[in-house]
Parts: sequence; structure tokens; C-alpha cells
Amino acid sequence: MDTWSAGGLSATLLLMTHEELVRVMWEAWSQGDFEALETALTPEAQWRAVEDGPWNCRSRTQILQTMRENRALGRVPSGEIAEITDLGERTLVGFRPDRQPMDGWPLDNGVRYMVLTFHGDLVGEMKGCASRQVALDYASA
Repeated sequence: MDTWSAGGLSATLLLMTHEELVRVMWEAWSQGDFEALETALTPEAQWRAVEDGPWNCRSRTQILQTMRENRALGRVPSGEIAEITDLGERTLVGFRPDRQPMDGWPLDNGVRYMVLTFHGDLVGEMKGCASRQVALDYASA
């Protein structure tokens, strides 16, 4: 099955666990496969920073635009997934960058944390968190 094209990913979403989808999304983002990412996000998906503000992305279109802009500026995600904890509707993701980030996003023992909220089989929200404990607290709220 081809999971790297938008059509292939769309056809396999229903068969994936949240962990599998996170790994496919990470691979797509790392490779600049924005069609695959688009397929995994709801149209109204949000990408919220550690500190909420006007820089938050409030739609799938805005998320993809920001990812494309970051990539064009040389901000290509690199590193490894350190943790994926499925908490039902929400999934905690820990990512260990392979170099010190320049964007000021806090690291907790070298790991960035994010909570993904699923709406059905698609990601409806990505929320950056300052630490693993903050991520766990957010995921359980």
C-alpha cells in the first residue's frame, strides 16, 4: 500500500493506530510531503504554540503554509520521535531534535512535547507543551 501519496494515505487512515499515523505524519513532514500531511489533518485543524498568540495556525491551510514557509527558510524538522503515548482522543508526542532549536521552543531533558487531538481518524489540533508534565495535564483536561 502506498502511504506516501495523498490518495494512499487517505485510503489507509482508517487502518492506522494513532501511533502509526504520528509516524507517517512525521515522515511526511520531514520529507516535505505536504499532500500527505493535508490528508491527515481536519480542514479546521489548529496548530497551537507553547504560548498561545497570533502565531497560532487556525486552519489546515494555514498549518501547511507555515510548514512550507519554515521549510523554505531551512527549518526542516530533523531528529527522532522519543515517545508516543496514546491517551484515547489525545496522543502525547515527544520529539528529540538532533540539534539545538533556534526558535526558543522549550526542551524537557532534550525533548519537545506536543499533544495531538484526534477528531475521528484525523488530527484536529496540535498543541505545543513546555514539558512532558504540561503535555500530560493538557491531554487529560
